[in-house]
Amino acid sequence: MKAIQCLGWMVFLLVGPLVSGCNGGDGEDVVEKSSFQMPVKENTWVRKETVRKTKDDFFASAGKKSVEVPIDSALAEKLKKASSLSINTQQECLQQATALDKKRTEVQKRGGLWHAYERVPTAKPYSDYGMQLDSQTNRLVFSLKYLCQNAQGLQLTGWGAEMARMRKNMGKENFRTHFLDLGEVPADVDNWVRFAEFAIQGENRKIPYSKISESLGKAQSLMGLYDDLSQRKVDDATLQTFLAEGATLLSVINESFKSDPQLILALQDENILPFEDIKGEM
Repeated sequence: MKAIQCLGWMVFLLVGPLVSGCNGGDGEDVVEKSSFQMPVKENTWVRKETVRKTKDDFFASAGKKSVEVPIDSALAEKLKKASSLSINTQQECLQQATALDKKRTEVQKRGGLWHAYERVPTAKPYSDYGMQLDSQTNRLVFSLKYLCQNAQGLQLTGWGAEMARMRKNMGKENFRTHFLDLGEVPADVDNWVRFAEFAIQGENRKIPYSKISESLGKAQSLMGLYDDLSQRKVDDATLQTFLAEGATLLSVINESFKSDPQLILALQDENILPFEDIKGEM
């Protein structure tokens, strides 16, 4: 019994100081280095909205193989023609873009075009077109709103504005060295340098509103068909027309991102913004 008591005291004497040391005691405080925190993406044209979909719906559609549908070339040419708009100010530009966004939101609150395909048994195998249409329509509208907001110089707030200010004050090499000395990942620092250079150059950028009005005019007809298809009553007699118009609409939207100079510029800006998360709206 006495031997056990002695063993207990020995364990206490050995472990006690270790426990005290873990709790910090009266010793020197330990300060953890906090790495530079990337902010969420601000003022973007992509929004975290979800079309209502159950778990069963998701897994049912995840394994589907997209079925290709031929486009209607006559309809495609019609959709490429822009409505005539007279836009001379940022306010007028945003009014038009916001109207498109309102219609887009109304469609997606009804479930989006994905739901329009899914609710018709014979159209369901083609629902991947609906998902892509919802996604690309989002991209189109947010790109246009972004262009309206940044036509007369790149508008930055928060983290972006601070990075541009630091780059101006420190110079390119000191700016880079500053973050490397903080232990940041070199590849991340390179992206921040690239962004800061882009931000400074974009301060004096001027995009004529007349050019953006052409893009908005084309988007109006695209949004009109997007809205129409979402409410279309589809049966066996109208199925092929519904599918062809959906495929054609997607084709024209996708092509606009490759052929419209203003949308190309918006996507170039999107690609250079060095943010890891996307939050907020235009």
